[in-house]
This record gives sequence, structure tokens and C-alpha cells, in this order.
Amino acid sequence: MQLALSNSITTSDYCETAYATQYASFNGTSSRAITNSLGRLPTLISGTGTTGDNVSIVMWVKATWEIPDSPADSSTNVIPIFYLGSDTDVHEAIRCFYSIEDSSANNKNDLFIEVRTSDPSNLKQVEFGRLHFSTNPNITGSTSADHANMWRSGNTNINTNADGFVQLAFVRGTGDWSIYWNGQALTTGDLDAGTLASTVGNYDSFSLGYWQYADVYGKLGIRDFAIWNTELSAGKVELLYNNGIMADYTTLINDNPTVYYPLEEDGNDVSSNALGVNFNLSNVTFDNL
Repeated sequence: MQLALSNSITTSDYCETAYATQYASFNGTSSRAITNSLGRLPTLISGTGTTGDNVSIVMWVKATWEIPDSPADSSTNVIPIFYLGSDTDVHEAIRCFYSIEDSSANNKNDLFIEVRTSDPSNLKQVEFGRLHFSTNPNITGSTSADHANMWRSGNTNINTNADGFVQLAFVRGTGDWSIYWNGQALTTGDLDAGTLASTVGNYDSFSLGYWQYADVYGKLGIRDFAIWNTELSAGKVELLYNNGIMADYTTLINDNPTVYYPLEEDGNDVSSNALGVNFNLSNVTFDNL
């Protein structure tokens, strides 16, 4: 296990603002936001090196998924949050998910971020934040891998803002990922192998709440999804968290994102890069905060 860089914050009372009134809600069976028209996006997010180097990915996520206290096994093992990569090969992608159980029904309670490359073999830079490990319960509110204590709909012990959202940030230079929960760095473990060698030409699918390569859907809510082609500092991640108040990221730090999806009423990118990488939405609803 490793300890990611940490920053200390004080959470103030949440104040409702006019900025965010709705969020994209995914039903877990047929909802998806996806685009196969990526244009220059994979090249731009490669930053100064291999795809997956010098990148920051930030979003607000609401747990609308259910995990039963009993029986012990959950019908859902994984919540796909986002995917950027090959539409057929998970080993050529950047992928994020919340792991509830493994294939043997062992409880996990892990938040994963991965970048993988398949050439010449399964090379990977993978970090996971076990929500109940080490100092993480102070940050996440999840105290064990028992279903009742996992990140899920109805668990009021999870540390969220007043609307039930957690801000997640995944930041990487050229080494390990740092994972932030509401502006604070989690203790993480890694499952790394080899040196990455991504091929930009293999990145042909970009999705939220869905994995095209496996046709897997997630039940969750998402707002303000953005990617920067730079490694944001811990201080800038804290500013983006904004004490739990959702706000336009471009007003909080000077670094403008490469793509930015408010997910207020559509799947359009509103960044100044004008890439035109808009999501096509299928069965996604926009629910009130």
C-alpha cells in the first residue's frame, strides 16, 4: 500500500446555488452516454507523453445503486463510472469503476482507476482506494467492507455534499495515480505492471456509466465531468471541490479543462477547446438536485 499526497480541508455548510439544478441519472440497465467520434481528444489528453500521462479527471458522482444487506451476495459487482479507450479491448483504455464484489462474491469496497496498454503485453498503471482502509474512513465515511457500510444509496454515513454527491478526482503525472474524495487524497494500493506504451489510434470509445467493450451498464448520477491534459496539484483539486458547492470549474482554477460536460441538460462539451466531442445519450434522464 502507498499513501497518496494528502491535503487538509475544512468543510463548510453547503449553500444551494443556481449553477447546478439537475444531474444526469443512469438507470443501470439501458442508460449510457457514449461517443465514438473522439477527434483529437486522445492526442490532447496524452499531455507531454503516453496517453494516461499528465492527466486529471474530475467529476461529481451520486450513489443511486443499491447493495442489499442480505443476502450476502450483491446482484451488481461493479459500477462503471467512465471509460476511454478501445471499444473491444479493456487492456487499451483508461477506466474507472467502483468494485462492490469480485467474481467469487468477496466484498471489495474499492474505487479503481486504471490505464492499460496491450502492446506488447498487459502493461498497466492501476490504483485503488479501499474506502474503509487506513485513514480512508475519516474521508469517505465507509468503515468496513460489509454491505451496510459500503458506498451505496441510503447509506447516510458516507461523506457527501448536501445533495448526496461525492467529488472524485483522479490525477496522474507519469507514475502512480492519486485518488481524491471530496478534495482529500485517499490511501491507495496499486496493481502496476511494466511501462505503459499506449497507442492513441486504439482509443475509439468514450462513455459515462457504460463500458462498450463488455456492454456493462451502471446505475449512478454524474455531474460536471471534466478532463485536463495536465497533472493538477492537490491544492487545485481542493479548489475544484469548493467546500462541496457545485460550481463551474472554469471559475475555480485558471487551468481550463480539455473537455467539460456539466451534464445539466445534455451531453455536450462546453470547453473552450471546441473539440465537438459531445455524448450521445440513451435513456439518460436529468433529475433535480
